[in-house]
Order: sequence, then C-alpha cells, then structure tokens
Amino acid sequence: MTRIKYTSNRVRTAFGEKTKGKILYSSLTLFNTDGFDAVTTSRIAEAASVLDGTLWYHFNAKSDLVSAHLIALEQSLKDQFDTANTSDHPFAVEQFLGVFDVLWDFRYLLRDPLQDLQRDPLFAKRLQSAYTSVEEQAKLRLTAAAEEGLLDLSEIDAATLAASCVIIGRYWFDYSRVRNNVGSKVEQHRLEGIQQIVSILRPHFTERAKSMFKNAKITLPSQV
Repeated sequence: MTRIKYTSNRVRTAFGEKTKGKILYSSLTLFNTDGFDAVTTSRIAEAASVLDGTLWYHFNAKSDLVSAHLIALEQSLKDQFDTANTSDHPFAVEQFLGVFDVLWDFRYLLRDPLQDLQRDPLFAKRLQSAYTSVEEQAKLRLTAAAEEGLLDLSEIDAATLAASCVIIGRYWFDYSRVRNNVGSKVEQHRLEGIQQIVSILRPHFTERAKSMFKNAKITLPSQV
C-alpha cells in the first residue's frame, strides 16, 4: 500500500470523503511527495483504495487531476484571504502566514516544471493568476500592518517584501526537498519555510509586532 505523507486535514475536508475527493486527495499528496512525473495512475488508485477503472471514470488523464488541484488551490487562497479580511486585526499572524500553508498543501503545482501542462495557455494563465493573487494580498497585508504601526515600511518596501515572501514560498519547496529529503520531516520543513518568511520581515518589526509574533501559535526563530 502506498504511504501518504503530509497534506493538511483542511484539504481532505475540502475534497470530501466521496470517491472523487479521495482520488483528488491521494493524487495531491503523492504528487507533493514524489513529483508529478514519478506518480502513476495505478499508484493513485491504490492510495485512494479504488480500482483503476474508477479513477478513469472520474478523470480522463493525469492532467485532469492537476486542473482540479489548481481549482482547489484558487479556492483555498480565496478562503484564506476572506478569513484575513474579516479578521479583527489586519495583520493577524496566523492568517498572514497561513497563505504559506495553503501553498505548501499544493506545493507540487509551484515546485514541479509541469512543462507539458504549461503549454496550455489557459492552465498557464490560471497558475500565473494564483501567484499574482498571493503577491497582491501579501502587499495589502503588509501595507495595512504599516498603517497600524506594526511595520516600518514605505510603499516600495511593501511591494518588495510581498514579492520576496512569494519567492520564498515558491522556491523553498524545491530547496527543502533537495536539501533534506523533505518527505521524512515534512512538518519541520514547513515551519522552516515560515521562519524564512519571518526572517525578511523581522528588520521592519515595531515593538508591537515583535510582541504579536512572540504570542503567535507557530514556531518562530528565537531571534524574534
């Protein structure tokens, strides 16, 4: 039996417990762990505890699974941003960094080349839109934090830091996988990625922001 490694319960809940949802969850976790090209549809069916024919009934090709995952990524990002927008505080730590967790859940989409799929203009456009949405929302959060006296930033700083956060979120998936065999210590590498993002924000923290991050329900660098 194929062993499934970390993808959050949030994604499992979103996909649901019906057959199609189990296939989506199993394929996502396998693609995250081993890479899109290395995973066969037979492995996905085995992991989802369904017959190969059942998988083909719901999805005509592996590319259909990727398209479904991209739709789920877009919805997860929207849900994350909507939660942050209704927060009592514009820079709630868990919500700001929660975007990284969403990207982590769908990390193969951002990590693997997927060259054949990106030849499809519609797919390429949707993936680019996801990146743009993350960067725009990150800039809004950072700007709001500066207006609230939590970060010492200019508008240019906010744009630069937002882009840097997205870049780290994207390439940390490559780096951690190659450097440390991420499959064996998934939670550790997820937290290390968050710490990388915090490290570039730290020089701009006011005393209020430092206090907020100390009380956050995540593991942060000891220097904060």
